[in-house]
Amino acid sequence: MRLPSTVSNRNFDLLRNQSRSSIPIIRPLSLIRNVRFAHTETRPTPPSRVCPSCSKDIAIHITPCSNCSDLLPLPTNLSLYSLLYLSSPVSKGNNDIDIPLELSYLNFNGFKLNKNELRLNWLKRQKELHPDKFSSKGDLTINKARELSGRINNAYNVLGDELKRTEYLLSIHNKATDETDKIDDPMMLAEILEAREELEEAASQDEIQRIRDVNHEKVEDIIKQLEQAFSENPPNIEEAKNLSVQLRYWKGLENAAKEKSV
Repeated sequence: MRLPSTVSNRNFDLLRNQSRSSIPIIRPLSLIRNVRFAHTETRPTPPSRVCPSCSKDIAIHITPCSNCSDLLPLPTNLSLYSLLYLSSPVSKGNNDIDIPLELSYLNFNGFKLNKNELRLNWLKRQKELHPDKFSSKGDLTINKARELSGRINNAYNVLGDELKRTEYLLSIHNKATDETDKIDDPMMLAEILEAREELEEAASQDEIQRIRDVNHEKVEDIIKQLEQAFSENPPNIEEAKNLSVQLRYWKGLENAAKEKSV
């Protein structure tokens, strides 16, 4: 295989070690037969528990209590979507939650989000759970509020970033990515290495901005392909994992470009 001439010799070994013959096949969205944007049937009623203060049945992802405002603990196995009220849990019995089924009721199996809705829900949840709101309730309740507020912040940080969101969804489907995962397509790897060399040699802010603009287009294209993968029924997890590795490389280049100064 002939490599692009712009890739320096110091990268040949890296390319040879990481190259494989399999290249992901990207299918146009219009050709996918099993595209599902969301379930058409009614979402099941979420499991509930009894509020110890007012004895009202409250869905397990709701806190504070909608009846008496008592701060209720949240199960540790809730999805990040349920934490931010973007979804509601679906039980599979034995106090367990079926997160893949829960997400199947969302458009693109949870991948594509309305960022305005995400931010508004996060602000609402932060207001509801801010520790200062419970300052008169004692240290135990204040610490509980801090813990819940931290979980809400983490959910927002993960779901608000396409790469982190993809990696989270892959972990839900038992296909978690790893730092050692490599790009299978040798030509794409060569393209990324070439872009990194261009960035290293950039001598002006205009050159850096041009590289960032091209990189942004690459990122947006991969995000569209991820939407396609998560639109399938069931979601195409293998393809999504391949795309997530590519996205990590291009995001890494973007971060390097932000930090570079000339």
